Amino acid sequence: MFKCDKCPSVFNVKRIINVPAHRQPTAREDIQIAPQITVPDIPAGGSNMLSDDDICMIAMDAYEMLDSYTTTDNGKRASSANTTSVIKAKKARLLLVQTSGFIEILSSANRKVVWYYAKNIKNIQNYIEFFNSIKSELVELLKSQASKHPIKFNLKLEATYNIPNVDNSTENRSFKTSAKPIFSETGVREIVEEGIIKLMAEHDEYSSKGSGYTLQCIDGILLGIYQYTPMSGSSYIPLPDFIERKKAVINPQNSDQQCFKWAILAKHVTGSNKQRIENYTTHEEKYNFSNLTFPTKLHQVNIFEKNNLNVTVNVYRLEKHFQPPQKFPKYEVFPLKVVDEE
Repeated sequence: MFKCDKCPSVFNVKRIINVPAHRQPTAREDIQIAPQITVPDIPAGGSNMLSDDDICMIAMDAYEMLDSYTTTDNGKRASSANTTSVIKAKKARLLLVQTSGFIEILSSANRKVVWYYAKNIKNIQNYIEFFNSIKSELVELLKSQASKHPIKFNLKLEATYNIPNVDNSTENRSFKTSAKPIFSETGVREIVEEGIIKLMAEHDEYSSKGSGYTLQCIDGILLGIYQYTPMSGSSYIPLPDFIERKKAVINPQNSDQQCFKWAILAKHVTGSNKQRIENYTTHEEKYNFSNLTFPTKLHQVNIFEKNNLNVTVNVYRLEKHFQPPQKFPKYEVFPLKVVDEE
């Protein structure tokens, strides 16, 4: 067992079966969560404390945005797929997985993060054929996990390239998708197909650069599945002082979980006590809130808009950032959902 470099999570490494001990990778050679990622330094305590799950997701998202290249000591750009740690991790996966299908290779102690690997056992030489051979199992695996709770997943396609007739020209290449959320079992196949299209687009972009490298073999595909807790509108939270002083925001003081409903109805409340919920209940029939759950998840805003065809909703998030040695936090407002036309 070993700890994540960026959060308190502890991971189990499965031993390789039927492989001599001197060839078995150590725990540190196996997969890590987002190496070299800086995670926000949030002070202990307080309602804005990030959970371990949040930290892992931030690290993972940051890793997805990293450039595919790194700068070497002599200033040249080299593929990050060929760094020592990445090569060792890939070798460990290929040694560990000896059967077809998606095999679990690593998980956090609380199983909020699980990695699977599908090795190209049949040595398929065509990307489309390889994807067709794994697509159905991938869809069913994601459906199974999404039926338990919302998830995010990402894919990393690994392959080996070389320059024909040139000795020692072998290099690793990987093509990745960004993390995609899945909230239910519906539409999973379409989401997977979008991911495959993204991987092929990355491959086509790489091939168009004319490096002279050609595909030697498809190694396999790494699947990461992360338990995902979508942001939702819940109960009353006091506004930061600098926003409160502007007197420009209505903040309903509800004690239930229907924050989304009261926020929608706030435009109809008049008088000097706009924050009091008893002034809202007479307006509930103005909108159709059916098929929503409370607290309301971000993706359910689309359901509300379909229920109320003449209504559009923009959603913004307020984030609190601490930047030592400054004593006071800074706040950042950014859009989560903005309609194209109102």
